[in-house]
Amino acid sequence: MKNIITALNYPELNEKLQKEKNIKIMNKDIVYKEGILEILEIKKEIHLAIINYDLPGNISIEELIQKIYKINKNIELIFILEKENQEKENVLKKYNIKNIYYNDEITTKKFIQIIQEKNKKTEQELEEEIKELKKIIREMPKEKSERKKKREKLWLKKQSQKTQNRKHNVRKIQNAIVIERKMEDDEKQVAVDLAKKMKNGKKRVLLVDLKLNHEDIHQAFHKEKLFQNIEHKNFFIHIYKNVKLLTGFSKFVENNPQKEMKKIISMIEKNAKKYDIVIIEILENEFSELNQKIMKQVGKYIYMFSGTIYDIKNAKEKIETYKKIKDMKLYLFLDQKKSPKISIAILKEIFKKVNILKKEKQMIRLMK
Repeated sequence: MKNIITALNYPELNEKLQKEKNIKIMNKDIVYKEGILEILEIKKEIHLAIINYDLPGNISIEELIQKIYKINKNIELIFILEKENQEKENVLKKYNIKNIYYNDEITTKKFIQIIQEKNKKTEQELEEEIKELKKIIREMPKEKSERKKKREKLWLKKQSQKTQNRKHNVRKIQNAIVIERKMEDDEKQVAVDLAKKMKNGKKRVLLVDLKLNHEDIHQAFHKEKLFQNIEHKNFFIHIYKNVKLLTGFSKFVENNPQKEMKKIISMIEKNAKKYDIVIIEILENEFSELNQKIMKQVGKYIYMFSGTIYDIKNAKEKIETYKKIKDMKLYLFLDQKKSPKISIAILKEIFKKVNILKKEKQMIRLMK
């Protein structure tokens, strides 16, 4: 199923598309050109964009198309023109855009049918995805062989680094687990769900919303007013008797992000000692330097993914990167509601020695 955004300045059509079972609309209707670029910067896996040629904005249509392709070169564009206009068509054809429709000729029902047809995967597309999966699997023995050749060297290096870590106390938040998710409106908030399921337990839980500029955990608990009143001296919001939320870092980090990063990590380290479990939620592709620094301080990491080709490649890169962090326990959480029913056997073959979680109760066990 293709992920679709609309920028039509026509919210009624967007709402009708969202009601269609076989169409996945990723956003509310965008009403200006620059808004398209903002969404694409956040949501990397967009396959199709439906755009009104005469959408308001401070940039030209050509500049918009160039910037869209710079962000996502594989995206498919559909343009809607108010009526037939050869000059505007020529601009679009210059960028090899063939999906052009006229608002005065096409009905809403017909347009929905067109989108549904584009949403269906062809046999060729399915074959290509299978080839990609097989390619990933074929690469695994080669990686294993290379590791085998360097096994002794890596083992010695590992022992040396373990010794150094113990001496310098590098891993300071042993009771913490990092959950990384993507910025999508319908993305599952696992950290919130875990906190709700542990609210009646005996363990003290600290939730840390490290999604700077996109803090949303407080909203799930209806604590908007408390969030607005957060000051530099107090970043805590009481959620349950045994659960607190540490949030609001974006209120001061914009002044000097590099300088404030040390303060953020120091604050998390200091307060983690007061809790049995620390759940830190980070956002993919945001403040990567801060994310990398916090990763070096914790012992467990979970990456949320849906099992698409894009997610598999992305997860594989992340796992390979985080494998370099010694003693890090890596997990993948497969969101089965969004998964294209990919075989677990294939995933286990691709992600050897990495636990693939499918249920939240499996994550709760990791907290014990």
